[in-house]
Amino acid sequence: MKMIHMTCPGHPEATLEGYILDCEILYGQEKKRPAILVCPGGGYLYCSPREAEPVALRYAANGFHAFILRYSVQWNAAGFSPLEEVSWAIGYIREHADEWNIDPEKIVACGFSAGGHLALASGLLAENKPNALILGYPATFAPNVPGGDFMLKLLEGKNQVTDADAAKYDLVAQVTKAAPPLFVAATADDMLTGFCTLPLVMKYNQLGMKSELHMFQHGPHGYSLADVMTADGSEQVVNPAYAQWHGLSVLWLRKIFGEPKLTDRSTSKMAGILKEMGMLPDRTQSGEFA
Repeated sequence: MKMIHMTCPGHPEATLEGYILDCEILYGQEKKRPAILVCPGGGYLYCSPREAEPVALRYAANGFHAFILRYSVQWNAAGFSPLEEVSWAIGYIREHADEWNIDPEKIVACGFSAGGHLALASGLLAENKPNALILGYPATFAPNVPGGDFMLKLLEGKNQVTDADAAKYDLVAQVTKAAPPLFVAATADDMLTGFCTLPLVMKYNQLGMKSELHMFQHGPHGYSLADVMTADGSEQVVNPAYAQWHGLSVLWLRKIFGEPKLTDRSTSKMAGILKEMGMLPDRTQSGEFA
């Protein structure tokens, strides 16, 4: 695995970290793999560690190149600078797709809460757009979102916001047929953003766009992977039922991007080495070295 760390040009607070797989193991019959760009949540106040590295590494363990965008927060988010940063990150990943064995048409923006808002904005408004979206309990700034005022103030860079200001960040209203395919996981108990997901998915459905929603019954806002590895000492964010969202998202991505094609009967390196050495028995041609 190769690791990278870059600072966004002109945005010294924003960084891109990457976990680039060696690709010694083929993805089906290809070296090129999809890539995931993770946008942690945190209300545009901070980037939650629970929704950053653990999520990226879980996708890496499932065969995806994985990246984390730690975008500008607090007053540095003014003017919606995180949107410029996520667009730069997606463009940078595409620019290095050949070097890193990434399929440039299979780049996914994955975000949680405010990071879900940012990931969704990247698919709708950014110059460099992802090819799919995975959102965990996303903030969409639908009217009257609880606690949304302070996020709007940060993005606008001022202490008083108007309805016109809020409308700029209401992303449901900006979904078009050009939007990337969408996967959403949320809980009905989430009093912060749970109700935001339904209008978003309904808008996708109305436009005939690809979407998949998993609305779990119980649980608070901010589950991340919903296991002890991301709980940070809190039992309220451990839920085996909700933890299924990650595996479901991987299955969904393979439906969207296509299953890796498998054709060879054997993946053994030993057979090739033995053949070069003149030591390969005829019977191994049947796949004995699997």
